[in-house]
Amino acid sequence: MNHILIGIDLGTTNTKTIVVDADGRTLALAAREYAVETPRPGWAEQNPATWRQAAIETLKEAVATSGVSPAHVAAIGLSGQMHGAVLLDGHGQPVRPAIIWPDQRAAAQVERVYRQVGREQLGRWTANPVAAGFMLVSWLWLVEHEPQTVRATRQMLLPKDYLRYCLTGAPGSEPSDASSTLLFDTAQRRWCAPLLAEFDIAEAILPPIHHSAEVAGGLTAELAAEVGLHAGTPVIYGGSDQAMQALGNGLIDPGLLSCTIGTGGQLFAPIREPTYDPELRLHCFCHVLPNRWHLEAGVLTCGLALKWLRDNVVGLSYQELADAAATVPPGAEGLLFAPYLAGERTPHMDPHARAAFVGLTLRHGRAHLARAVMEGVVMALRQGLELMLDLGASADRVIASGGATRHPLWLQLQADIFNRPIYRTCSEEAAALGAAMLAGVGVGVYPDAAVACRRTVRWHEQAITPDAERAATYDALYRRFCQLYPRLKPLQESRGEDEG
Repeated sequence: MNHILIGIDLGTTNTKTIVVDADGRTLALAAREYAVETPRPGWAEQNPATWRQAAIETLKEAVATSGVSPAHVAAIGLSGQMHGAVLLDGHGQPVRPAIIWPDQRAAAQVERVYRQVGREQLGRWTANPVAAGFMLVSWLWLVEHEPQTVRATRQMLLPKDYLRYCLTGAPGSEPSDASSTLLFDTAQRRWCAPLLAEFDIAEAILPPIHHSAEVAGGLTAELAAEVGLHAGTPVIYGGSDQAMQALGNGLIDPGLLSCTIGTGGQLFAPIREPTYDPELRLHCFCHVLPNRWHLEAGVLTCGLALKWLRDNVVGLSYQELADAAATVPPGAEGLLFAPYLAGERTPHMDPHARAAFVGLTLRHGRAHLARAVMEGVVMALRQGLELMLDLGASADRVIASGGATRHPLWLQLQADIFNRPIYRTCSEEAAALGAAMLAGVGVGVYPDAAVACRRTVRWHEQAITPDAERAATYDALYRRFCQLYPRLKPLQESRGEDEG
């Protein structure tokens, strides 16, 4: 039998469901878009019911489109946006909208954590800096501002763990996503008891931790009937979207490094032992594989910065924006963009950072704006790349991932600004594919992840190589770019907004 596998990727702006065979060939793909709600400046929320509905609709559509027999579906895997907090009452129902990763309301709580615990101790306990939008500080904000929510909460889940709970009725989490909460001992792969005690957080509200590839339970009879699958179809615990895209791109061992440009942007480097940046500018999270971790650099607004430009300034499509940007020379004729529309993580870890165009003149038009945004995003990612290399990560091959792989300018900008060849796998939906692959590992379709990668991950033959002249131009621009944040920071002390 050619086993069929399904991967569901719960993203920030859409949910995608992919149906593949055991050789990784895509049989169907379905997607549903939704919005990030911003009820107040700096806030970012979503209704968990929206995720559930998107998952059901895409699962039903993908299964129907694929034409596969439900009897041949071996397992379902899950991938999801990281860090967010879903609060459930005693009946398993959401108490309030989920607070998700771009949320910046908890800046004061971030400062409290550093004051109360200390940066050195936090690094020893969690191997990570804390940032607004992480579950720990979102919970501390709720304790201070919404005590009624805290009193009603009986379970706190990450987004993809909530979705799996909806599919199976089984609460739980796994290390790759749990390590992104800042409530987790990343080295020991368990909830961090001393940190929970420090902030009076009962471990009982957190789900039990299981292996990422372990089967959590079976699809409920009600949902199975709705989507056209058999009741009891195995659903695995799954993983964070970054760990899943890494698996879908074949990133298991050190030497490969991925650069994902989607809503946000991430650099991902597998490592064999947990390590962390003593200055806490980078993250160290668990991989979905046993005895693997990864360094991660995060830039908050990448594709989201281009979306902001599209929706609020120029009104062109993504394709039109990128095509226009390609007509402008490197450096956008003196225009620089600091991409801090929602604060920033690597390397600044500053929820108060704000975006800016610098160098605007009468000559600049929308094509220049588009190019400056795209260049600013990739230069911000380069800052993370350089930190990771300084910390000992290796990047023998940089793999481009995410929605930005669809336009050649995004790829060429990475090659020129990083001054490294850029490689691509053939899957445009690496996170969903990774979820399906790990599901196959969990039910024995593959003996391990290495075999899953050999069977399913395919590479484009040709790399995108840097142009020496453009790379030299970008080296000079990068030095100017690195001056933007420290020079703009003093001007951002008075922001004219109520941050709650």
